[in-house]
Amino acid sequence: MTRLPNLELLMYKAGIYLDYDEEFTQKAKGKSLHFTIETFPQTWGSTCTGFDITDDGKATIGGCAMTTEYTTVVYEWKTETFLVFFGDRPCYVVHNPTMEFYEDMKERRLASLSESKERY
Repeated sequence: MTRLPNLELLMYKAGIYLDYDEEFTQKAKGKSLHFTIETFPQTWGSTCTGFDITDDGKATIGGCAMTTEYTTVVYEWKTETFLVFFGDRPCYVVHNPTMEFYEDMKERRLASLSESKERY
């Protein structure tokens, strides 16, 4: 059974992660921020889930097994910033979402880290 995410912990992690994101901090300066959270299960074709590459772009290694993990999206309204978590780990930030991002959100099927760089 897939573990449910601890939303309070993810909000805490989001705050820390976004504090180091220069684009977010510039947009957020002087604003009263408002966050919302959406979470949903997502099934992946490997145990890497959405972390199919490392931060520096190298391929990761995982087992070939269908794996379900919760995807959580922390959204800040005034900066229109989305932080995507897979499981309990932050994966990527979307600053200027494309129509594909909104469509993927609607379909509850967000892109992996490598796909997100081109798609969103």
